[in-house]
Amino acid sequence: MSEKFFQAIKSGDTDSVVAMLGSDSGLLNARDQNGLDAYTTARYHGKNDIAKFLLEKGVQLDVFAASLAGDKERVLTLIDQNPELIGAYSQDGWTPLHLACFFGQPALTEALIARGADLTARSRNPLKNTPLHAAVAGRNVPAVRALIERGADVNARQEGGWTPMHSAAQNGDTEMLQLLIAAGANVTVRADNQQTPLDLALGKGHQATVDLLEAYAA
Repeated sequence: MSEKFFQAIKSGDTDSVVAMLGSDSGLLNARDQNGLDAYTTARYHGKNDIAKFLLEKGVQLDVFAASLAGDKERVLTLIDQNPELIGAYSQDGWTPLHLACFFGQPALTEALIARGADLTARSRNPLKNTPLHAAVAGRNVPAVRALIERGADVNARQEGGWTPMHSAAQNGDTEMLQLLIAAGANVTVRADNQQTPLDLALGKGHQATVDLLEAYAA
């Protein structure tokens, strides 16, 4: 039933999730074949109503699930109990800081930084990115500001040679680009495939972003 339970979560079949939990409450804390819990699976697939339901049912959040949920009290309590968790990696290769950054949890991001989370930590998955990359990809402006203020490298490269500028340009996120540029980001940087942020903005048709990048590159 566990496999069907996770399939129902991924497809957004709330009725089936409710029914299966009614028959087997143990599914609440089950993990899929990749080691991911039900709450994380729901959030990863954008099934926020199911994620909310799981919280209401009392799903136990580990430090990683609590990080993407923005449960600051839970995260800090777990870290107080085991300080090594602040630099630990999830089953799919993320630190708590990566998850807080990507999932738009600025208060938790600040708290993790204050506790000494590593701003240079690389994800242990194919992206090999930093928390700043995660924050930019998640369009988390407050987290980006916090990371920059603490000295995060705005020109750090993830797999493929992508910098945070590439991600912001692809998203058409002019506010993010302005933050990065003000902090010293390279406007004309090229990824391994030779694409610049401007190339990505042009490809996506983000005219305001194109205008901004061209102005700074001139």
